[in-house]
Amino acid sequence: MAKETSAPAPTITGNMLFYKQPELLNVDTHSKLGITQPKEQPFAFLRETQIIPITVAEFTHVALNYPIVFAGEDKTPAAVMGMKKGRNAFVDEHGKLLDGAYVPAFVRRYPFASAKNDADASNLMICIDRASSLISENPDKPFFEGTELTDMTNQAIEFVKSYETETMGTANFIRFMSELDMFETEDIIIALLGADGKSTNQKMGDYLGVSDAKLNKLSAEKMVEFRDNGALAAVYAHRLSQSNWQRLVNMEMRYEAKQQQTAGQA
Repeated sequence: MAKETSAPAPTITGNMLFYKQPELLNVDTHSKLGITQPKEQPFAFLRETQIIPITVAEFTHVALNYPIVFAGEDKTPAAVMGMKKGRNAFVDEHGKLLDGAYVPAFVRRYPFASAKNDADASNLMICIDRASSLISENPDKPFFEGTELTDMTNQAIEFVKSYETETMGTANFIRFMSELDMFETEDIIIALLGADGKSTNQKMGDYLGVSDAKLNKLSAEKMVEFRDNGALAAVYAHRLSQSNWQRLVNMEMRYEAKQQQTAGQA
């Protein structure tokens, strides 16, 4: 993508997670815009986002921080970043992500994204979230230099292209697992400490995951196929990630306690 033209651009339809005002990147509209990293609230756009789509290539990284689930009819892999709808437990009151938390590629590409071209599926369209606090009219890193894309913009576009490639690989993984009927609804069981000081297990909800029982029933030949195509490593990372439910609940409980303490001091 060497140069933007002033030809009328297709419109964007549909919704994109935390993208409030997606616009196709265009030199006529965005020639004076670019990126300036905010000094305050850098991840404020994530504050109300409970789950983030991820690619299968990210599973081993995500598993160290977040539970991995499969969401919706398409069984989209997602990192769970909050137990309560509309709240991200990993974004603090200063709009910062907790130290050491993995940042999914879906987030790292922001405010850029791809858009589907119904007229030509092979033509990747690049859009930006015009409402993003990252976008400035006096940018540190402009989108364009004259009518040409800057190095920063080209690098961002390459990242978006790479992400799209990973999503295709993820779709193949989901298709492979679905054909083998490997998905099953699982309970979220958390250990909670009661008033008597004893720990009891409590169901906090459920999620769609890969079944251990179905995995154990696979033939030796099929397990070799799982190993060779990378599915086995992804499944193990997914199963390992379920230990993060306890961590997430503990984070939410500490947050609630802090909110109550703050309210009490008001």
